[in-house]
Amino acid sequence: MLLEALKRCRTTEQLNPVVAQLLVSGYIHRSPSLCRLINFLSFSRNSAFVLYAAHILLRLQHPLFATTTTTTFLHNTVIRGYSLLGLQDSAPGALLVYSHLLHSSKPDNFTFPFLLKALTNYNYNYNYSAECLSAGKQIHAHLHCFGFQSSVFVLNTLIKMYSSFRDLHSAQNLFDFSFPNDLDVVSWNTLIHAYVESGDLHMARHLFDRMPQPNHISWTSIISAYAHRGQLDVAHSLFHKSSPPTPSAAWNSLIAGYAKSGLLSLARQLFDEMPCRNTISWNSMISAYAHTRHLEQARSLFDQMPEKDVFSWSCMISGYAQNDQGESALQLFQQMLAEDSGCTPNEVTLLNVLAVCARLAALHQGVWIHTYIQRNGMRLSDNLGASLIDMYAKCGCVETAVEVFRDLDCKNVSCWNALITGLAVNGVAEAALEAFTQMQKMKTRPNNITFLGVLMACCHGGLVEEGRQHFESMENSFGVEPEIKHYGCMIDLLGRAGLLEEAEEVIRSMPMEPDLTVLGALLGACRIHGNVEVANRVCNRFLKPKSHAPSCRILLSHIYAAAGRWTEASRVRATLHGGQVKKEAGLSSLELLQANMPTDTPNYHFRDIS
Repeated sequence: MLLEALKRCRTTEQLNPVVAQLLVSGYIHRSPSLCRLINFLSFSRNSAFVLYAAHILLRLQHPLFATTTTTTFLHNTVIRGYSLLGLQDSAPGALLVYSHLLHSSKPDNFTFPFLLKALTNYNYNYNYSAECLSAGKQIHAHLHCFGFQSSVFVLNTLIKMYSSFRDLHSAQNLFDFSFPNDLDVVSWNTLIHAYVESGDLHMARHLFDRMPQPNHISWTSIISAYAHRGQLDVAHSLFHKSSPPTPSAAWNSLIAGYAKSGLLSLARQLFDEMPCRNTISWNSMISAYAHTRHLEQARSLFDQMPEKDVFSWSCMISGYAQNDQGESALQLFQQMLAEDSGCTPNEVTLLNVLAVCARLAALHQGVWIHTYIQRNGMRLSDNLGASLIDMYAKCGCVETAVEVFRDLDCKNVSCWNALITGLAVNGVAEAALEAFTQMQKMKTRPNNITFLGVLMACCHGGLVEEGRQHFESMENSFGVEPEIKHYGCMIDLLGRAGLLEEAEEVIRSMPMEPDLTVLGALLGACRIHGNVEVANRVCNRFLKPKSHAPSCRILLSHIYAAAGRWTEASRVRATLHGGQVKKEAGLSSLELLQANMPTDTPNYHFRDIS
């Protein structure tokens, strides 16, 4: 009855009446009922339920428990619940329950592995590493006091804890000063993996060579390390020395290593030789082909796959998206959503498809994906939010982009960048600059993309003084070093305003050589304002006599012709090789930045959202 009632609970609000009934009836004071309740809450993998279990445990008085064993068991259960969450906030809760256990009973050999595992979950947040490492060392001292360090399970957990906090010196000392009989293959593999993760391949190999009997995990770890480092000869040699049968993970690591180094033929040869391929093997080969623009080979393997997972679909969609085959990406996404695919798109899939929708200005498909996210209760992460804002902005739906931004719970720099750039490319300059002001008030630090959007807004609005101020503040106030695109925006802004000498001075002050986009923007402005002198000086200084810059030279010839200087115009034309020149469009830097916004939308009809 109790267990059935608990299973129906999904939230703490639904849980409260059940616990209240247990309190009123007195059943909560009986060990079996209490154990079932704590066990259910702790193993739910629901952070709110684990906290609820800890709250119940910490409020109960010791006389309610039948035995000391029961007290320790219940504390261990809640600590284990925290360790299973894998969250950064699991350590404080586990430590609190452990502290309560020390005052009400005493730990046993099961307490410490769970507690140490909860601490290692903090290795994802380095702000707390020192604090948790200190707590881990105190727990290590407690292990000596209670006499549990001889357990190989506890020893391995300690080695893993020190390794996860990059304290390899302590991990190595613990390993070296242990009796050989106290170590097992997990001890060796844990320390080898720690050295691999830290980049110390020499120590990892030294340990591996000392290992009495490496298992498949040992071989995979060391082969993967060499393959990832690009030391493929060593990886290949170890691969052939490994104890048969060679684990699939080792095959996959070597395939990925060859692919990463551009040796696709060797990767494919190994793939074809593989006796038993798994999904990771297929995905590695598809990814290698897709990221090297061999889309036909990638699609051929994709279609041959016996079983596809969400990564398979995402990888192939990403390949199409990143190689300007947006229509194929959308078609494949539609196929993925078919009832028989058995795969649900994840965030990576949706990010790739939204990027395609933004590039193709495919508003209908973009709205469909937004609705899909809402209907399926998916959390709108910062990345998804930024992609939606970008998609709506590039489709011209500025108000909807702003609404998406406002609805985001947490707005990181990517979200602000998407909003500012979206407003800028749609010509809403004042709103873009206001968003930049609000971003600073919210203590979000701008980056190079932020300032590109701000300078684009100034260009669209003709806001020369504001552009100057923001360009100067980049490095002086925010420590963001201007890149060539930022210089291009400034030159375009000054050129549009007719401030050609100032634009020329900006080019001269650049720490890098100007590219054709920058020169083209200034020459285009010189043509509009009829300024032959600036155009002549810029070309003489920055255009090499034999450089391949036909668009800039054509612009220069037009400037000379407009000024009636036909001799110079003819001379510039003559430098173009035999007249066999394909004239390039004279785009400003802003137009080049926005060139990926075509208006033609493919006519796809996605199925209705269930």
